[in-house]
Amino acid sequence: MVKKIAITGTIASGKSTFCNIIRQMGYPVFDSDNYAKLVYHKNNPIYNEIVKLFKEEILDENREINLKIVAKIIFENEYKRKELEKLIHPFVLNGINNMIEKSNDFFFAEVPLLFESGFDKYFDEIILVTCDKEIALERCIKDRGYTKEEALSRLNSQIDAKYKIERADYVVYNNGTISDLKKSTRELILKIGG
Repeated sequence: MVKKIAITGTIASGKSTFCNIIRQMGYPVFDSDNYAKLVYHKNNPIYNEIVKLFKEEILDENREINLKIVAKIIFENEYKRKELEKLIHPFVLNGINNMIEKSNDFFFAEVPLLFESGFDKYFDEIILVTCDKEIALERCIKDRGYTKEEALSRLNSQIDAKYKIERADYVVYNNGTISDLKKSTRELILKIGG
């Protein structure tokens, strides 16, 4: 029986770095965000549904979907965001299920919007990577180039960290260095049984 483990996190918590450390330990990690981006390719059947939802304004001169325009629209328009999720979530879930079938002992999946999408119910255990709000704010500005206002807006638009902490089986606090994160990641994987 494959143990299905979801990895999620708060914004700028180091979730992707955590996943990369697990990959370096020899475990594959399904990247649901990258997989979701496949829907924006012209040869994907969902592409036409997305164009129908957002109209031609999201297309460039080569009829490629401009993800920055989509991101801006869904950040400002709750209805469009939910409609887009209705298209993407079943596609991602199908990808997850296909990978689970090919897995042996453990299946790790990085799912940033785990609770928001309701995907938490498909996993046996949940790992949450989080950090203090001040550190997240600093990382958003330094690493992602956000203004303070943009960073605060993103931080405030997320589900409260306390809610996620209460629902996670394991919580990794990433307030320190990458060396600290490597150490706590290895310890956690051993604890899980890897």
